Amino acid sequence: MSRYGDIGRPVLLLEAYKDWADERRGSDLEEAQTKADFPEFLYGSVSQSMYKGYTKVMPQYARYTAKENLQNFQPHRVRGLNGIRGIGYVGDAGEYPELRRSERPSASLVIDTYGGVYSVTRQATINDDSGHLLKDNPEDMGYEAGLFVNETIMAFIESNPTAPDGDTVYHANHNNAVTAALDETALAAAISAMENQTDEDGRQIRVTPETLAVKNVVLELIANRIIRSQQTGTTINDSTSVDFDKGTDNPLAGILPANAVVRDPYWSDANDWYLFASPRQVPAFAAGFLNGKEEPSVFLKNPEARGALGGGGQDPYTWEWDSVDFKVRLDFGVGVVDHRGTYRSIVT
Repeated sequence: MSRYGDIGRPVLLLEAYKDWADERRGSDLEEAQTKADFPEFLYGSVSQSMYKGYTKVMPQYARYTAKENLQNFQPHRVRGLNGIRGIGYVGDAGEYPELRRSERPSASLVIDTYGGVYSVTRQATINDDSGHLLKDNPEDMGYEAGLFVNETIMAFIESNPTAPDGDTVYHANHNNAVTAALDETALAAAISAMENQTDEDGRQIRVTPETLAVKNVVLELIANRIIRSQQTGTTINDSTSVDFDKGTDNPLAGILPANAVVRDPYWSDANDWYLFASPRQVPAFAAGFLNGKEEPSVFLKNPEARGALGGGGQDPYTWEWDSVDFKVRLDFGVGVVDHRGTYRSIVT
């Protein structure tokens, strides 16, 4: 008979725990030490699996969302500044004019707490001879946390929230909201609209699109064809075009970076597309994380474990441990920064 389980069915978790404990403390384990070490053993397995699941999501929001490091849960003001102006003539021994910079409406970013609890019961653990409870389930839990962050950020963007100037981010007043399907003409118009913007002082600003975000492979292929193909496939010039002559050579080849297209399945519509400037230069949106920690935190409920009358043998469970409880916690939020850093088309 196995010392860890029923005949013919050894409990692999407890065997692994015993080996781990033997290596750590030596073969002579006291009862109290065994119980005190058990949560640490479980925590290592669960936390590693959870982080592995989180990274499986392959978050790409950093391509179009700035990251803010927040120290608390109070509203965080993202200050908006226009460009410096006032360069003037000095001449020989002349007086230098004073440069000045005006402020635009600042954005507000607030973080909050999100999370969940994952419990492993004593019987479920003892019956688990394949490691699902401490490997697959935590990994799925980490994956869920990663999905939650991505889906929350994208749902916020798609909701078209109010920008600091009082209009929604995508608004006719901002000249950044259309309904055109993605093609050469629509993309050229979008890039032109982003590049030909002005600040609150009416001065030209430079907003260079860097990311073209789509939902699925079909639109990704179309987008890459537009910005990478050297030829359009057209064999004659389109002299009747009112937009521009596409001709044989592709005039949009290289107009965006080669890696500009980002396919993210968390967008809700397969036909819509978004342009974003670099979040390091003109961030349209920002995601805030407490103390800059993007990954979820994992915690283990750890009561002081002691047997009332000694005994217990190899069983590390006690009065409070008919279940072992793990908590995953995220402290983050998302907000609008500057509508000039984005453009979208909701295709009709």
